[in-house]
Amino acid sequence: MNWLAALFSGANKQSTRKGQAMSTTHEAFSLPASSPHFTPQLDTYAPKSSQTSDPVSPSYTYPPQSPLSSYAYVPTSSGSRSRPTSLLPLHHTPYTDALTPPPPYPPLAHTWNRLKLWLAREYPELGDTLNYGILPHDLNQIEMQLGCALPAPVRESYLIVDGQEAESSAGCSDGLFFGLTLLPLEDVLEEWRFWREVDEDPATGANTRLKERMKSIPDDWVRKEYSQRGWIPLIVDKVGNYIGVDLNPGDGGSVGQVIVFGRDFDTKVVLWRGEGPAGWATWLASFADELESGEGFELGQGNSESEGSEDGIGYENYFHDGTGRGQGDGGGESGAGGLRLTGEYKGWSPIEAWAERSVKKWRGAGLLTSDPSLSDKGKVA
Repeated sequence: MNWLAALFSGANKQSTRKGQAMSTTHEAFSLPASSPHFTPQLDTYAPKSSQTSDPVSPSYTYPPQSPLSSYAYVPTSSGSRSRPTSLLPLHHTPYTDALTPPPPYPPLAHTWNRLKLWLAREYPELGDTLNYGILPHDLNQIEMQLGCALPAPVRESYLIVDGQEAESSAGCSDGLFFGLTLLPLEDVLEEWRFWREVDEDPATGANTRLKERMKSIPDDWVRKEYSQRGWIPLIVDKVGNYIGVDLNPGDGGSVGQVIVFGRDFDTKVVLWRGEGPAGWATWLASFADELESGEGFELGQGNSESEGSEDGIGYENYFHDGTGRGQGDGGGESGAGGLRLTGEYKGWSPIEAWAERSVKKWRGAGLLTSDPSLSDKGKVA
């Protein structure tokens, strides 16, 4: 009977060893490990967060991940305009905890993926100009130099896409917004610094008579200034006019509203669907709607004429005549190729068209006390 007892004793030992092995494997899998989708990194704004891991918190990866793969190749659909397969990397949609309420605006990751999918299908050369998102540490450093925190939608946007390159690998130099360029955040800072020289210039920013001509649409939503340190330029037409966010609005406005400003706009306009603290998120989503509708614009051949013709940065390069008005066309027409406006706004600069369209919308909403319109190119009268 000893042999029978030994048999069961050996089985117990084998079971014990097996249990130990399984326990060790389980412990190995339970060790912290970096995930290809959720790489934890130090939150610069909350250094204490590095002491406590939170596996469900959103994190940043660089290069950003794709919703399909690390670098997803999106095939041209049968209904497209015979565009080649895109090499455009698509960003991973950030993980959201079920217990975390969604932001009170369209998620920027979703909006940018909509834009990238459209570009991959219709204009991959333009999509190739989009940069990877800025690193959180670099974004924080730029905010310190600006002396203020950017609105949450702008931060989120630049963590996904940090503006455009001057020219893609395919030789495309068009701007994303019907020829207008989305500035990288370093260039945003550079443009903003140049305009701080204007603030104290007796011929422009510090000119009392010039300030008296400044207007706002809707009234009192934007400060009646020629230049203002609270205006952060994000989109540029390269001749001194911008679409940006307003961090120091008038009494009726909101921090974060999207406005048109620059050398050709004595009247500053809050863009329709760009109002409120989430203005950048809602306005960018409306631009995605516009592209996906396929109406009001056309896609021509690439614009090679713009190469080498970029103006310098800063108001001194914008042909001021000492009165606050530019000597050239207010941004001119959109380029002969690439994305260009058609229909009612054919031949208009995109900034001018968006400003005029917004004026009509605000008038229809009953928020205009006068009857302003664009009487001159790029100038709201």
